[in-house]
Amino acid sequence: MKKYILLALALIAISTNSKACDKGCTMGGSYFGILPQFQKNFAGLRYSTRAYTITASHGGHTEVTEEHFTTAELWGRYVPVKNLQIFAFVPYLKNEQNSSHGKLKNDGFGDITLMANYAILNTGDSLRHTIKHSLQLGGGIKLATGTYQQEQHEEVMPINMQTGTGSTDYLLNGIYTIRYKQLGLSNDVTYRFNTENKEGYRFGDRISASSNVFYWQNAGAVALLPSAGVYYEHAQSDRINGATNAQKGGESYFGNVGLSAYIKNISLSGTLQLPISSTEDYHATKGNNRTMLSLTYMF
Repeated sequence: MKKYILLALALIAISTNSKACDKGCTMGGSYFGILPQFQKNFAGLRYSTRAYTITASHGGHTEVTEEHFTTAELWGRYVPVKNLQIFAFVPYLKNEQNSSHGKLKNDGFGDITLMANYAILNTGDSLRHTIKHSLQLGGGIKLATGTYQQEQHEEVMPINMQTGTGSTDYLLNGIYTIRYKQLGLSNDVTYRFNTENKEGYRFGDRISASSNVFYWQNAGAVALLPSAGVYYEHAQSDRINGATNAQKGGESYFGNVGLSAYIKNISLSGTLQLPISSTEDYHATKGNNRTMLSLTYMF
Protein backbone atom coordinates (compact mmCIF):
# COMPACT_ATOMS: atom_id res chain seq x y z
CA MET A 1 0.00 0.00 0.00
CA LYS A 2 2.84 2.41 0.83
CA LYS A 3 4.29 1.84 -2.63
CA TYR A 4 1.06 2.75 -4.41
CA ILE A 5 0.42 5.82 -2.27
CA LEU A 6 3.89 7.13 -3.12
CA LEU A 7 3.38 6.37 -6.79
CA ALA A 8 0.06 8.22 -6.82
CA LEU A 9 1.67 11.28 -5.27
CA ALA A 10 4.52 11.29 -7.74
CA LEU A 11 2.22 10.81 -10.73
CA ILE A 12 -0.20 13.61 -9.96
CA ALA A 13 1.69 15.26 -12.77
CA ILE A 14 0.65 12.62 -15.29
CA SER A 15 -3.06 13.37 -15.13
CA THR A 16 -2.68 17.13 -14.94
CA ASN A 17 0.70 17.89 -16.30
CA SER A 18 17.36 14.95 -16.12
CA LYS A 19 15.64 13.29 -18.16
CA ALA A 20 16.15 10.14 -16.69
CA CYS A 21 19.67 8.84 -16.37
CA ASP A 22 21.43 6.55 -18.82
CA LYS A 23 23.53 4.54 -16.41
CA GLY A 24 23.10 0.87 -17.21
CA CYS A 25 22.52 -0.53 -13.73
CA THR A 26 21.41 2.74 -12.19
CA MET A 27 18.59 5.03 -13.12
CA GLY A 28 19.30 8.33 -11.43
CA GLY A 29 18.01 11.39 -13.23
CA SER A 30 17.29 14.97 -12.71
CA TYR A 31 14.14 16.93 -12.96
CA PHE A 32 13.07 20.47 -13.75
CA GLY A 33 12.13 21.22 -10.16
CA ILE A 34 10.33 24.45 -9.33
CA LEU A 35 10.91 27.13 -11.97
CA PRO A 36 9.43 30.54 -11.09
CA GLN A 37 9.81 33.73 -13.18
CA PHE A 38 8.08 32.04 -16.12
CA GLN A 39 8.66 34.92 -18.54
CA LYS A 40 12.42 35.30 -17.94
CA ASN A 41 15.41 33.76 -19.69
CA PHE A 42 18.13 32.23 -17.55
CA ALA A 43 21.52 30.55 -17.77
CA GLY A 44 23.11 28.55 -15.02
CA LEU A 45 25.16 25.69 -13.67
CA ARG A 46 23.86 22.63 -11.84
CA TYR A 47 25.97 20.18 -9.84
CA SER A 48 24.49 16.84 -8.79
CA THR A 49 25.66 13.65 -7.12
CA ARG A 50 24.22 10.13 -6.98
CA ALA A 51 25.50 6.96 -5.34
CA TYR A 52 24.43 3.32 -5.25
CA THR A 53 25.39 0.19 -3.34
CA ILE A 54 24.82 -2.93 -5.44
CA THR A 55 24.85 -6.39 -3.88
CA ALA A 56 24.97 -9.49 -6.07
CA SER A 57 25.18 -13.12 -4.92
CA HIS A 58 26.72 -15.85 -7.09
CA GLY A 59 27.20 -19.42 -5.88
CA GLY A 60 27.30 -18.44 -2.21
CA HIS A 61 29.66 -15.53 -2.85
CA THR A 62 28.45 -11.97 -2.28
CA GLU A 63 29.86 -9.13 -4.36
CA VAL A 64 29.35 -5.51 -3.21
CA THR A 65 29.88 -2.70 -5.71
CA GLU A 66 29.84 1.01 -4.92
CA GLU A 67 28.98 3.41 -7.74
CA HIS A 68 29.23 7.19 -7.71
CA PHE A 69 28.00 9.52 -10.44
CA THR A 70 28.71 13.25 -10.48
CA THR A 71 27.35 15.68 -13.06
CA ALA A 72 28.20 19.33 -13.67
CA GLU A 73 25.67 20.70 -16.11
CA LEU A 74 25.30 23.94 -18.02
CA TRP A 75 21.64 24.65 -18.60
CA GLY A 76 19.51 27.52 -19.77
CA ARG A 77 16.04 28.69 -20.71
CA TYR A 78 15.12 31.01 -23.57
CA VAL A 79 11.66 32.56 -24.03
CA PRO A 80 11.44 33.63 -27.71
CA VAL A 81 7.70 34.42 -27.61
CA LYS A 82 5.02 34.47 -24.95
CA ASN A 83 4.21 31.05 -23.47
CA LEU A 84 7.07 29.23 -25.26
CA GLN A 85 10.16 28.09 -23.38
CA ILE A 86 13.24 26.45 -24.91
CA PHE A 87 15.69 24.56 -22.67
CA ALA A 88 19.23 23.29 -23.29
CA PHE A 89 21.30 20.94 -21.08
CA VAL A 90 25.03 20.30 -21.56
CA PRO A 91 26.37 17.79 -18.97
CA TYR A 92 29.89 16.87 -17.94
CA LEU A 93 30.00 13.54 -16.09
CA LYS A 94 32.39 11.87 -13.70
CA ASN A 95 31.66 8.18 -13.05
CA GLU A 96 33.35 5.87 -10.57
CA GLN A 97 32.86 2.21 -9.67
CA ASN A 98 34.58 0.37 -6.81
CA SER A 99 34.44 -3.41 -6.33
CA SER A 100 36.67 -6.33 -5.41
CA HIS A 101 37.75 -6.42 -9.06
CA GLY A 102 39.24 -2.96 -8.81
CA LYS A 103 38.31 0.62 -9.56
CA LEU A 104 36.89 2.12 -12.73
CA LYS A 105 36.91 5.87 -13.41
CA ASN A 106 35.66 7.82 -16.37
CA ASP A 107 34.76 11.42 -17.11
CA GLY A 108 33.80 13.54 -20.09
CA PHE A 109 30.98 15.42 -21.74
CA GLY A 110 27.67 13.59 -21.90
CA ASP A 111 24.74 13.77 -24.30
CA ILE A 112 23.25 17.21 -24.96
CA THR A 113 19.48 17.56 -24.49
CA LEU A 114 17.23 20.16 -26.13
CA MET A 115 13.62 20.67 -25.04
CA ALA A 116 10.71 23.04 -25.70
CA ASN A 117 7.62 23.58 -23.54
CA TYR A 118 4.48 25.54 -24.39
CA ALA A 119 2.14 26.94 -21.74
CA ILE A 120 -1.38 25.99 -22.77
CA LEU A 121 -2.65 27.45 -19.49
CA ASN A 122 -1.09 30.24 -17.44
CA THR A 123 -3.04 32.44 -15.02
CA GLY A 124 -0.03 33.38 -12.90
CA ASP A 125 -0.14 37.04 -13.94
CA SER A 126 -3.92 37.39 -13.81
CA LEU A 127 -5.49 39.52 -11.08
CA ARG A 128 -8.87 37.89 -11.72
CA HIS A 129 -7.82 34.49 -10.42
CA THR A 130 -7.23 33.81 -6.72
CA ILE A 131 -5.89 30.35 -7.48
CA LYS A 132 -3.13 30.45 -10.09
CA HIS A 133 -2.60 27.65 -12.60
CA SER A 134 0.13 26.86 -15.09
CA LEU A 135 0.20 23.87 -17.44
CA GLN A 136 3.12 23.34 -19.82
CA LEU A 137 3.44 20.52 -22.32
CA GLY A 138 6.40 19.81 -24.54
CA GLY A 139 9.11 17.49 -25.70
CA GLY A 140 12.66 17.29 -26.84
CA ILE A 141 15.58 15.30 -28.13
CA LYS A 142 18.72 13.87 -26.54
CA LEU A 143 21.58 13.94 -29.00
CA ALA A 144 24.34 11.32 -29.21
CA THR A 145 27.12 13.79 -28.46
CA GLY A 146 28.78 11.95 -25.56
CA THR A 147 31.42 9.24 -25.94
CA TYR A 148 30.15 5.70 -25.33
CA GLN A 149 33.03 3.42 -26.33
CA GLN A 150 35.62 4.68 -23.84
CA GLU A 151 38.29 2.23 -22.71
CA GLN A 152 40.38 1.55 -19.63
CA HIS A 153 43.37 -0.81 -19.73
CA GLU A 154 42.61 -1.43 -23.43
CA GLU A 155 39.13 -2.76 -22.65
CA VAL A 156 35.80 -1.06 -23.30
CA MET A 157 34.31 -0.02 -19.97
CA PRO A 158 30.83 -1.22 -18.88
CA ILE A 159 27.90 0.62 -20.39
CA ASN A 160 27.03 2.24 -17.06
CA MET A 161 30.48 3.84 -16.87
CA GLN A 162 30.25 5.54 -20.28
CA THR A 163 29.53 9.28 -20.41
CA GLY A 164 27.36 8.93 -23.51
CA THR A 165 24.79 6.43 -24.80
CA GLY A 166 25.48 6.50 -28.54
CA SER A 167 21.75 6.87 -29.24
CA THR A 168 19.40 9.67 -30.19
CA ASP A 169 16.41 9.62 -27.85
CA TYR A 170 13.11 11.50 -27.66
CA LEU A 171 11.33 13.04 -24.67
CA LEU A 172 7.81 14.09 -23.70
CA ASN A 173 7.38 16.45 -20.76
CA GLY A 174 4.62 18.06 -18.73
CA ILE A 175 4.73 20.58 -15.87
CA TYR A 176 1.68 21.61 -13.83
CA THR A 177 1.74 24.19 -11.04
CA ILE A 178 -1.11 25.37 -8.84
CA ARG A 179 -0.66 28.20 -6.34
CA TYR A 180 -2.80 30.01 -3.78
CA LYS A 181 -1.14 33.17 -2.52
CA GLN A 182 2.31 32.03 -1.31
CA LEU A 183 1.58 28.30 -1.14
CA GLY A 184 1.80 26.07 -4.19
CA LEU A 185 2.19 22.59 -5.63
CA SER A 186 4.52 21.88 -8.57
CA ASN A 187 4.39 18.62 -10.56
CA ASP A 188 6.47 17.46 -13.49
CA VAL A 189 6.79 14.26 -15.50
CA THR A 190 9.18 13.23 -18.28
CA TYR A 191 9.03 10.13 -20.47
CA ARG A 192 11.96 9.20 -22.68
CA PHE A 193 11.77 6.92 -25.71
CA ASN A 194 15.21 5.41 -26.25
CA THR A 195 16.59 4.09 -29.54
CA GLU A 196 19.27 1.54 -30.39
CA ASN A 197 22.86 2.71 -30.81
CA LYS A 198 25.33 1.50 -33.44
CA GLU A 199 26.54 -1.27 -31.14
CA GLY A 200 23.05 -2.78 -30.95
CA TYR A 201 22.42 -1.60 -27.37
CA ARG A 202 19.09 0.01 -26.47
CA PHE A 203 18.45 1.47 -23.04
CA GLY A 204 14.97 0.77 -21.70
CA ASP A 205 12.46 3.61 -21.87
CA ARG A 206 12.45 5.78 -18.74
CA ILE A 207 9.83 7.75 -16.86
CA SER A 208 10.50 10.18 -14.01
CA ALA A 209 8.02 12.30 -12.07
CA SER A 210 8.03 14.59 -9.06
CA SER A 211 5.50 16.45 -6.93
CA ASN A 212 6.64 19.23 -4.58
CA VAL A 213 4.86 21.58 -2.18
CA PHE A 214 6.49 25.02 -1.99
CA TYR A 215 6.05 28.27 -0.08
CA TRP A 216 7.15 31.71 -1.32
CA GLN A 217 8.45 33.98 1.45
CA ASN A 218 9.94 37.46 1.08
CA ALA A 219 12.67 38.28 3.61
CA GLY A 220 13.79 41.81 2.87
CA ALA A 221 15.85 41.86 -0.32
CA VAL A 222 15.85 38.06 -0.47
CA ALA A 223 12.98 35.82 -1.55
CA LEU A 224 13.03 32.28 -0.12
CA LEU A 225 11.32 29.24 -1.60
CA PRO A 226 11.46 26.12 0.61
CA SER A 227 9.98 22.95 -0.86
CA ALA A 228 9.36 19.30 -0.05
CA GLY A 229 7.93 16.40 -1.99
CA VAL A 230 8.49 13.04 -3.64
CA TYR A 231 10.38 11.89 -6.75
CA TYR A 232 9.79 8.66 -8.71
CA GLU A 233 11.62 7.01 -11.59
CA HIS A 234 11.18 3.76 -13.50
CA ALA A 235 13.33 2.14 -16.19
CA GLN A 236 12.34 -0.72 -18.45
CA SER A 237 14.86 -3.47 -19.15
CA ASP A 238 17.61 -2.70 -21.64
CA ARG A 239 17.99 -4.70 -24.86
CA ILE A 240 21.10 -6.02 -26.65
CA ASN A 241 20.56 -6.76 -30.36
CA GLY A 242 16.87 -7.16 -29.61
CA ALA A 243 17.32 -9.53 -26.65
CA THR A 244 16.29 -8.40 -23.17
CA ASN A 245 19.11 -7.63 -20.74
CA ALA A 246 17.54 -8.88 -17.51
CA GLN A 247 20.26 -7.25 -15.40
CA LYS A 248 19.06 -3.73 -16.22
CA GLY A 249 15.85 -1.96 -15.17
CA GLY A 250 13.93 -1.14 -12.01
CA GLU A 251 12.42 1.75 -10.09
CA SER A 252 13.18 4.16 -7.23
CA TYR A 253 11.34 6.51 -4.89
CA PHE A 254 12.96 9.50 -3.18
CA GLY A 255 11.81 12.21 -0.80
CA ASN A 256 12.76 15.76 -1.82
CA VAL A 257 13.79 18.63 0.46
CA GLY A 258 14.91 21.87 -1.14
CA LEU A 259 15.53 25.57 -0.63
CA SER A 260 15.97 28.33 -3.22
CA ALA A 261 17.02 31.92 -2.58
CA TYR A 262 16.45 34.78 -5.04
CA ILE A 263 18.49 37.97 -4.85
CA LYS A 264 17.62 40.31 -7.72
CA ASN A 265 18.52 38.33 -10.85
CA ILE A 266 20.51 35.62 -9.06
CA SER A 267 19.09 32.33 -7.85
CA LEU A 268 20.82 29.84 -5.52
CA SER A 269 19.22 26.45 -4.96
CA GLY A 270 19.93 23.26 -3.09
CA THR A 271 18.05 19.95 -3.11
CA LEU A 272 18.53 16.79 -1.06
CA GLN A 273 16.87 13.56 -2.20
CA LEU A 274 16.49 10.90 0.48
CA PRO A 275 15.92 7.29 -0.64
CA ILE A 276 12.58 5.72 0.23
CA SER A 277 12.94 2.53 -1.79
CA SER A 278 14.97 1.33 -4.76
CA THR A 279 14.61 -1.94 -6.65
CA GLU A 280 16.37 -3.33 -9.71
CA ASP A 281 15.18 -6.24 -11.81
CA TYR A 282 18.30 -8.34 -11.17
CA HIS A 283 20.55 -7.04 -8.39
CA ALA A 284 19.77 -5.85 -4.88
CA THR A 285 20.45 -2.13 -5.20
CA LYS A 286 20.39 0.47 -2.46
CA GLY A 287 20.01 4.02 -3.68
CA ASN A 288 21.88 6.44 -1.42
CA ASN A 289 21.30 10.15 -0.84
CA ARG A 290 21.38 12.46 -3.85
CA THR A 291 22.24 16.14 -3.88
CA MET A 292 21.82 18.99 -6.33
CA LEU A 293 23.17 22.55 -6.21
CA SER A 294 22.43 25.21 -8.80
CA LEU A 295 23.34 28.80 -9.58
CA THR A 296 21.34 30.69 -12.22
CA TYR A 297 21.24 34.17 -13.64
CA MET A 298 17.89 35.46 -14.92
CA PHE A 299 17.60 38.13 -17.60
